Amino acid sequence: MALNLKMNLDKKSLIQIVVLVVLIAVGAGAYFMQQGGGGLDFGFITGFFESKPTTTRAPAAKSQAPAADRKSGIASAPVDVKAKADAPAIPALPAKGQIHGKPFVVESSSIENGTLTLRLGKDASADLEVRLMLSTPPWEVPAGKNFKVTGPAGTGAPQIVLAWKEDGQNAPSEQKFTDKYTLVLEFGQEKDKKLPGKISLSLPDEVKSNVAGTFEADIKGFRIVNGKPDLAADSVDTLQYLAFHELLKGDPSNTMDIIASRDGRYTQPDSPNMTGYLEVEYRVGGGTSQIQRYQFEKDGGSWKIAKTLNANQLDEAHPLHVPGPKDTPAKLLTYLAAKKFEADIQKKYPKKSIYEPGFTTQFSDKFKIGVCETRYKLEPAGEAMKTAYLFRNRAGGWALDRELGKNEKVNFDTGSIGKR
Repeated sequence: MALNLKMNLDKKSLIQIVVLVVLIAVGAGAYFMQQGGGGLDFGFITGFFESKPTTTRAPAAKSQAPAADRKSGIASAPVDVKAKADAPAIPALPAKGQIHGKPFVVESSSIENGTLTLRLGKDASADLEVRLMLSTPPWEVPAGKNFKVTGPAGTGAPQIVLAWKEDGQNAPSEQKFTDKYTLVLEFGQEKDKKLPGKISLSLPDEVKSNVAGTFEADIKGFRIVNGKPDLAADSVDTLQYLAFHELLKGDPSNTMDIIASRDGRYTQPDSPNMTGYLEVEYRVGGGTSQIQRYQFEKDGGSWKIAKTLNANQLDEAHPLHVPGPKDTPAKLLTYLAAKKFEADIQKKYPKKSIYEPGFTTQFSDKFKIGVCETRYKLEPAGEAMKTAYLFRNRAGGWALDRELGKNEKVNFDTGSIGKR
């Protein structure tokens, strides 16, 4: 069975292709073994991607034809003495420099989906950030690879993005560089989901932004390890892979079209029990679209599907870990409102699906009163609607009091209920 696929696709489509190849390999593994092919691995997938060389050098005046690598059948890159001579030395100190005229020290770094990110700060809201988008195959960790640009950046050279925040600015400003920069980037070998490396980068902006030194990047996101998906990776892409695999294995004719995946999320790694959620809209054989909701949990270090929900069920009404008295009021009120709302919809509209659900809670410990507003649609392109539920915190804890009227509103400054 041959796959004649174009690779001008989004990430969702690429994950779907990975799943299809896995299913083909499982279903047709014996056939390929009989044909002497040794089975399928993810080298088959990476053949679809137009991978660029991992080293970009200044053009040499003359070069001899490269010798073929007998093991891989791929020609080895010629050595460029000029590029090595021009490459700046990298200090064996933690990476630092200046970005957009401001001092820059790499306090955290990560590598995900082929992008290396160096940050001043510990999280995604860092004030200064350097992103290097590498020309590596999707979901590959570039362990042991080197990137050098010491002359005109050729095809496949990394793209560089600077991001910084001005005083009083919420969203960061960005500047992109695709040429006329100098880069030496060398990665070591992965250990304990960290990738050490060293960098020397000089950019052609007005203030000559630069960074040089060593770093240790956290390995994040969905990835392929030894030809298999790494189901330990904390990423929405991992949840997509599991959901697509579950759907596509029930479609032997491969007529399924994944229309969209929505609301992918997972609890953070410091949570005692990591859980996740994803909604998938799909169509089989040109039929009407359907919705399947998936709940995930991380068990034994790997993500797996824990439960599937129908289109008229809500993740918030069927949590894998039911909120208790020790949980926050927001979490408990959302759960209670979702249970009531789901039951009401199933009773009033047994054949309807619930689209784009959302919950907003507000409460007052002083007046022991709370509200959870539910937003939803009953058709994909239908009217957005709202239902609000009133809660009271009595001796037994928070409990549903009633549904609020459309013209009713709670005043949390006084604890009273009045008209809008």
